[in-house]
Amino acid sequence: MKTGLNHAVRVTVAALSIVLGLSAAEPAAAQCPGDVILTGNVNGNDLAELLATWGTNGQGGVVTDLNSDGIVNGADLALVLSGWGPCPPVITSVLPSMGPASGGTPIRVTGNHFSSPATVTLGGVSATNVQVVNATTITAVTPAVPVGSVDIVVSVGGRTGIAANEFTFNEVVLGTVKAWGLNNEGQCNVPAKLGPCNAIAAGYYHTVALRTDGIVRTWGSNYYGQCSVPTDLGPCIAIASGAYHTIALRTDGTVRAWGQNSSGQCNVPADLGPCTAIAGGGFHTIALRDDGTVRAWGNNHSGQCAIPSDLGQCTAIAGGGYHTIALRTAGTASALGDNYFGQSTVPAALGPCTAIAGGGYHTIALRADGTVRTWGAGTTNGDSNWHFGQSIVPADLGQCTAIAGGDFHTVALRTDGTVRAWGSNYSGQCAIPSDLGQCTAIAAGWYHTIAIQR
Repeated sequence: MKTGLNHAVRVTVAALSIVLGLSAAEPAAAQCPGDVILTGNVNGNDLAELLATWGTNGQGGVVTDLNSDGIVNGADLALVLSGWGPCPPVITSVLPSMGPASGGTPIRVTGNHFSSPATVTLGGVSATNVQVVNATTITAVTPAVPVGSVDIVVSVGGRTGIAANEFTFNEVVLGTVKAWGLNNEGQCNVPAKLGPCNAIAAGYYHTVALRTDGIVRTWGSNYYGQCSVPTDLGPCIAIASGAYHTIALRTDGTVRAWGQNSSGQCNVPADLGPCTAIAGGGFHTIALRDDGTVRAWGNNHSGQCAIPSDLGQCTAIAGGGYHTIALRTAGTASALGDNYFGQSTVPAALGPCTAIAGGGYHTIALRADGTVRTWGAGTTNGDSNWHFGQSIVPADLGQCTAIAGGDFHTVALRTDGTVRAWGSNYSGQCAIPSDLGQCTAIAAGWYHTIAIQR
């Protein structure tokens, strides 16, 4: 039986190619006016290139036409002179984007024009353990800050970059993990001293949690070493799981994977580069790179790792048993791989979405209006070994904020913080505990469900 779970001038030709290559890989917001040759500094080299093309029609792609008015003139010169010197730091994203007001959450700040030494403040309070990884990445640990959304400020050499209301400090300690359903390997036995967590993931017979201090904890089956967290892993900002392997995204953007490696699902590509998100399918691994492109590796017998060249930039990824799901920047969903039950056929009228998830043989999407859509196996209830109603969304579900998929069940987190689950309830994975209360996150394994209580 198949297995699976949820789991973007006049120069030599060579110089021009370098300029264009950097420009294509670097977000426009991360560039600074006047930095014609993208070095992070506006200086005499940029001025020389501008003067060399003075008066040239910029419609042909002349990079010194900084204001794109069709001519290189005094207006462009003014931009160069106004930006003279090192480019100010620019912040493009922060992961994670929330944590407890008590502080202690490892974060990864991405952007451009970072250099050492640098300082990072959240809500006017200095972060600790600030490390400049490279020109595009800084890692730090949040300080204690009063509840609310605050600005993040990066300062380098007297110049600052600001991301307004980019991080939210929570009033309640994120934290208590609860699990229910199949517990044959102790996957529902949450460690007594786990501590507060802000993310969870589930494999077939194991559970993964990310503590607010960035430490990864695992429990349940360790037959393939999926619960043996590497001693040198360090603090992480995201976690994911396949059937029998575990994946972590470190604060520096690098990906690590361990556990079953029968299809190379734990062999992280050497050229992967820094990433912003990770996901696991049954026996494959998916990563969303900083530039918005998607990479996948491991079992590819259904084409789930053959990412289309025209997929474009994405904002989210998810894995099913033998299929991969991606959410493009425009909010449109795309799926590839096993399609035996139609799980990779995205409904034409789906509309824009904010989140995606994969079950063993079905796909789940959270639409921009907060409603949940599903497709694939389970569109009928109990008429075969594959259909348990996991794709029949309850009529009274209402608006939701998060979704997850197990092999044969679906889980949703409603806007009021309550959890709903439907589909196979063979091991009680859809029987929400009466004392669960409001939650902040959900995940689903083969036959078990996990939630983080408020």
